[in-house]
Amino acid sequence: MTILIDVGNTAIKWQLREAEQIVCTDKGNTDELLSWLNSLADPSRHLVAVSCVRDDEFARALNDSLVKAGFEGVAFATSARQFAGVTNAYREPSSLGVDRWLAILALKSFGHESGIVVDIGTACTIDVLENNRHMGGFILPGPKLACDALVANTDKIRFVSEPPAALAPGTDTGGCVVAGAWLTIAGAIREISAQYPQAPLYITGGAGPTLSDLGVEGRLAKDLVFDGLDFWSNGA
Repeated sequence: MTILIDVGNTAIKWQLREAEQIVCTDKGNTDELLSWLNSLADPSRHLVAVSCVRDDEFARALNDSLVKAGFEGVAFATSARQFAGVTNAYREPSSLGVDRWLAILALKSFGHESGIVVDIGTACTIDVLENNRHMGGFILPGPKLACDALVANTDKIRFVSEPPAALAPGTDTGGCVVAGAWLTIAGAIREISAQYPQAPLYITGGAGPTLSDLGVEGRLAKDLVFDGLDFWSNGA
């Protein structure tokens, strides 16, 4: 059985898989993760693969906790120049966020040689794969971050409550700001998709469902990092 752990900047998600079948998925903080891990019988039977975008100190502490809990096969994924025939576009491959790299590898695990990954949360990252070559990507502020930046850096852009996500023109200041933030992202996605019309689009991240509800056409894939991490762990 394989335990997959996705450590993001604000939350931790984990998933248990057996023979590529998802047994369970959950999320929480470090203590909740360790509590769940300690509840598992015979930890030595489980392989553990970790995607971590936090600093090295956190990664070392997590690794020590896993080893202390009895997990012997622990591997932290890293971005590489090449994996399973997929080439990394970065001049310094290790500097590509490992979550982005794993999402790209997930496309390969699905049998794609080309594709576009949109991961939308605090930030919005867009990465392009063409003929097994990572072409590079784009990083935009996520919708909430974009709205917060406008409020923080202007004197008169103010609104009490955040309006719902929309792409239509706003009829008050809040509506204009929110629609502008979402339209910026949706427009960027459509422009990139037009440049790579044969590439299937995958949408992931906490705000992915909202983006999909707004009419941005793509396959909603909430477990994309887990899929890439599982693929990586089987070939690591």
